[in-house]
Amino acid sequence: MTTFRTLAYFLFLALISPASAMISVGTLSPEKAKEMGITMKSRPNGDHGIKVWLEFKKEGFMKDLNYTRFQVNDTKGKHRFSTMLHPHPVVQGQPKDLHTVSFSAQKEALKNCTFMIVAYGSLRGGVGYILKVSDFLNFNIATIQTDKR
Repeated sequence: MTTFRTLAYFLFLALISPASAMISVGTLSPEKAKEMGITMKSRPNGDHGIKVWLEFKKEGFMKDLNYTRFQVNDTKGKHRFSTMLHPHPVVQGQPKDLHTVSFSAQKEALKNCTFMIVAYGSLRGGVGYILKVSDFLNFNIATIQTDKR
């Protein structure tokens, strides 16, 4: 009976270990994001600079979405600030099956901003993707890309 208890104890420890809460994280390219049904859009936002948002439907990988995080790094890539983003409509009359998360920042800061989306429903466990705003928006043009709605 002691062997059974010892085995059960180690099995319990394995189940609650930090490894069970780990996720795989990778960078998501604009092409792969499009394949997954994720688009990034932007528009001027008055005195608050530029509004940037992700649009997606809760299907495929996004069906099991657990959370989205926004992060700002300094010019050397060091973490400065992050916060959780909750889905909410960006435009009036937005279709109910379309989910959006957004933030606003000054144009100069956008190159240091990222979204991270995480879903725990994968067969591989938790999976997260980082979307660098600079990979999706063109900073070489005089005005930022704008949504035509």
